[in-house]
Amino acid sequence: MMIPVVSDTNPAAGEACLRPAGIRAEFLDFRDRSRGRLFPSEIHGEIDRGRFVWLDVDVALVEADLVEATLPPQACPGVDFRQLVDDHSAGRSPPPAALRRTDRLLQLTFLGGAACGPDDPGERLDVVIGERFLVTVHRGANGVLDAVRRDYVHDFEQHATSPSFLLYELCNEQVEQFLAVKTRLEDEVEDTRRALADEFDQTAFAAVASVSAKLLTLRRRVLPVRRALEELTSRKTVLVSEATLPFLAAMIQTLERLLSDIAADREILETALNLSLTVMSHRTNQTMNRLAVVSTIFLPLTFICGVYGMNFAAMPEFDWTHGYIYFWVLSACVTAGVFVFLRRSRLL
Repeated sequence: MMIPVVSDTNPAAGEACLRPAGIRAEFLDFRDRSRGRLFPSEIHGEIDRGRFVWLDVDVALVEADLVEATLPPQACPGVDFRQLVDDHSAGRSPPPAALRRTDRLLQLTFLGGAACGPDDPGERLDVVIGERFLVTVHRGANGVLDAVRRDYVHDFEQHATSPSFLLYELCNEQVEQFLAVKTRLEDEVEDTRRALADEFDQTAFAAVASVSAKLLTLRRRVLPVRRALEELTSRKTVLVSEATLPFLAAMIQTLERLLSDIAADREILETALNLSLTVMSHRTNQTMNRLAVVSTIFLPLTFICGVYGMNFAAMPEFDWTHGYIYFWVLSACVTAGVFVFLRRSRLL
């Protein structure tokens, strides 16, 4: 595999260096609110100097060996990064549990993405948090990371007092992404409901199935994050500051409301579908009722025609002067009688 590199100058060495394109490292010093980019070779030294290091790895651009060589040594015993890189490279789904703990590490897995189709694998983001480092692992572009990079500098300079703020930023952006997807799905639910109200056909049925599948996919992605946040807030750890816990607890309430809204949208779809099926069944019953009425009216007429259609020579009506007229008069009387009977029976 050819590894893309970016030419840069190492300020410590004062010479041109090559930076792997799939690895992005930076330090954050919460004592003086300073931050800056790092070369992979500088990560260990910055951690030893007491600075916090954020290492971001895009497995689409780097190999597992290079990732392991770059990792902070504190992370290596606790997390199987080679397996993690292989999972991302193979597009494997994350495990059901979104949070895994060791004595000195927290590992979270987010599965999001702007789309929630049944065939959408989602954007997987693995986060490993230690006392002095944060490692994020993903494959290709990731919406949550892009949003965090857009906003975290301002929050770091104005509000951050501990590395937990990065955990808050990541969780918050994941929740915001869920809410944005839910807003789009609400519009699809309303459009589908109106389509069902106008006319129920195969297209409308397919739309109901598609939107319902997207809601279920969103629910499956939200549930692990809620469980992870619940465990983080219920079991305290030195890796998450006391000041961050109330904000994480507020996210749990937001996810609870989101799950309730998802359930409500599914009920709306189910109600609209049942109403459409009921209307369709009623129309079918009306059509069958009309056909039954027409059959009932013509049944005695069919009998009369069958009688007079028999080949018998001795039928007195054949010799009557107005026998043909009598036949139509009898047919009209029978028809009128059946019609009146059906009207009084409220079948017509």
